[in-house]
Amino acid sequence: MNEMEDREFYLYFLNDLSYIPRPSKWVEFIMEKQIFSLLKTTLEYIRFIHVMASHILLSLFTDLTLPLSQPFNFMFMILSFFITSLILFPVNIILEICKMIKIFDFELYNEDKWNLMTAKKGLDDIKDIVQKGRNALGSNNRNSKVFNLDMVETLLILSTIIYDQKVDKVREVYKKLKIHEGDDFEDLIDECREAYEDIDKKAKDLKFNFLPLSELNSPDSLFSGMYLSEHKNNQENNFIVITFKGTSPTNFTEWLTDFLFMRVDASQFVFGEIHKGFYDNFFPKTSDETKESYPAKRMVEAICNIAKKMHERNKKKVNIWITGHSLGAALAQVFYARLIKIGTLPEYCVLRDAYVFAGPAVGDKEFASSFNGIFHKNFEENKTLWRIVNTNDIVTKMPPQHLYGVLRRYITKDDILNYYSIGYKVHLFLDNNKPKGIVFREKNNDDDDEVDDNLGSMEDLLRQKLIDDRKDYEDSEITLNNVLNVILGKHNIESYNDYYENHSSEDCTMDKIESFIPGYFHNHYPHRYFMAMERLRSDKFELIVGDYKNIIDKVLADAHVVL
Repeated sequence: MNEMEDREFYLYFLNDLSYIPRPSKWVEFIMEKQIFSLLKTTLEYIRFIHVMASHILLSLFTDLTLPLSQPFNFMFMILSFFITSLILFPVNIILEICKMIKIFDFELYNEDKWNLMTAKKGLDDIKDIVQKGRNALGSNNRNSKVFNLDMVETLLILSTIIYDQKVDKVREVYKKLKIHEGDDFEDLIDECREAYEDIDKKAKDLKFNFLPLSELNSPDSLFSGMYLSEHKNNQENNFIVITFKGTSPTNFTEWLTDFLFMRVDASQFVFGEIHKGFYDNFFPKTSDETKESYPAKRMVEAICNIAKKMHERNKKKVNIWITGHSLGAALAQVFYARLIKIGTLPEYCVLRDAYVFAGPAVGDKEFASSFNGIFHKNFEENKTLWRIVNTNDIVTKMPPQHLYGVLRRYITKDDILNYYSIGYKVHLFLDNNKPKGIVFREKNNDDDDEVDDNLGSMEDLLRQKLIDDRKDYEDSEITLNNVLNVILGKHNIESYNDYYENHSSEDCTMDKIESFIPGYFHNHYPHRYFMAMERLRSDKFELIVGDYKNIIDKVLADAHVVL
């Protein structure tokens, strides 16, 4: 990517920023003064209360029988409103105190620390992982049977680096843009580069190029960016990774977005109904605005534009990948659904998979069933949304849902618990449990180069499956040895059980405060996801998608069920 292209796409970003409505003068005054920081977040809290209360009142006025026809739904809606409101006010105060004393003021991604968390604890392990991950991202091989740890960890690293945005600098650019006169945007472009210089520096160190993509209707921390394959002598492996920033620990506005459980109709842009907070980041608020520019539309235009330039250089098609962590994972799911709904991108673009880490549910039953159903139209379709979950991460269970299948059949469309997860779930663990959604298979060779995953004839597959089933049956017999293995969590997987034997507690934390945070919350951190994957590394085994022992089981099973 040359300097002229860099300038052009920063102009795309400034154009996106210009569409964000400017607040009133008195709100702008409060936002500018750091001394009024608590007042600013309190105003956001009041706005949240107003939106939630309006939703409850309108639900009741449009259906006065609601307390009788849906008593559980109505009571849960009232209770969740009051409980959430009561919790969020002290949270507001606590977060402001944390900001002042800088409790959570640590880097989520630090290469030296993450190197200590790798299975072999090598000084250059991260760069080696990312190099292999880059090759996989640019590959034309559509085989998705093997769960490629290098590629998945690379996407996790990119999802973590994007947290290093300088929010105050973006607000400053936004303010200057709104009062800008004249034709010269060079100063604003330079300031944009400053706002993202930390991300760009880390990206270049890993041989990626970075460009901001959209501020998603708000200059207040939420945003998306693009990582591009490094361009050298027209030999680049063409790919673009669209990444969304997650929730900053002390950003109260983002917390409010997460807790806004109400849904809106999104069927004209994606499917069914989705979370209102996530909808507002991408799409118009009224049907009158649908023909105008909105973030999702501008993002697709910018992606296609840069993909076209990459394609013109070497005539290779461009792989498009989507990823994000936490709130960024939720936004990634919505945007991936939008790309799936569009159906056809330009011929030089190839929409690949989405990998979302620690993501909450984003839509209702109709959204989930319509999204998952798209992947069943073509038997040979390989696109997948991978939903990576770590141990007991509480965010992945949000918003509250009907957790039992027997109850889900009775759910109504307007039920506040009408949230369903999408995609293929891979559940990783930092305890003695085996991962779910992937299985271990002995490697056929020691060659690290990309090879065709030829699993043999149907007869060979059937024979191996029967052997595996018999072994599973023997392992499930009630014997003293098997019972002890279950209790102690022992598994015969090289590098799986000895991770903590080779890593001290200091190796496994980014900051001292982490050890005082309950597992439900600290297992949400990106580096905890990285550790969960590094524990699975083995020289003898590779990870295969599916709950069974071979790929035929995956094809026959409904891999894209609503989980």
